[in-house]
Amino acid sequence: MEEVDELFWQVRTAHRLLVAYYQRLHPIIDDLATFADTVFDFWTPQLFDKPARANPFTKWQWDLLPAAVTRYVFKQVKESSKVTKGDFTLEFLVVNDTGIVKEKGKGELDALALPLNVEHAESIIKVGIYRAAENSDKDYFSQWNSVNYPDYQDDDSFKRDKLFLTTGFEFPISLLLTEDGVQAVKEKIDKYLKITQQAISSSQS
Repeated sequence: MEEVDELFWQVRTAHRLLVAYYQRLHPIIDDLATFADTVFDFWTPQLFDKPARANPFTKWQWDLLPAAVTRYVFKQVKESSKVTKGDFTLEFLVVNDTGIVKEKGKGELDALALPLNVEHAESIIKVGIYRAAENSDKDYFSQWNSVNYPDYQDDDSFKRDKLFLTTGFEFPISLLLTEDGVQAVKEKIDKYLKITQQAISSSQS
């Protein structure tokens, strides 16, 4: 009986810790987006579905943890109905457990038997910047949504992908636990925004 009680103590603790974690993480991500002068666009789970009103017993239990690997998307766009040169999207891909991503596409995952254990998995954030390099009369979302993810190489370079210049970097989530770490991420975001802006300004001149 003590083992059963301990199990549910751990479940209750895990849920409360997750809420406390997101209560701390989300304001920081929002602060980074505000620093970049962007507005919230949308969020979505990256690997699983959002919890639905459909029968939960016929879906993956992983859907009950929609933020395990999640995209948070912000943008600075003049008109959503078209693409304006200089518009950009700032995307945060939050990977709370790389051990989950490693098993993507292998069906329902046994949470207690993932090959990459928690000690060796990582918690990272991938930051993607997508800057419009030319104008288009087509709506912004459809054009942005058609490009690939950046390489996240963090080498001051960028790629041309259809109408956009794309670039990015990644860092451990633990970096956001200190003010210095948050400032370092802000500086890097600012650097890549300037790199892509200068690139399209140079091409225009």
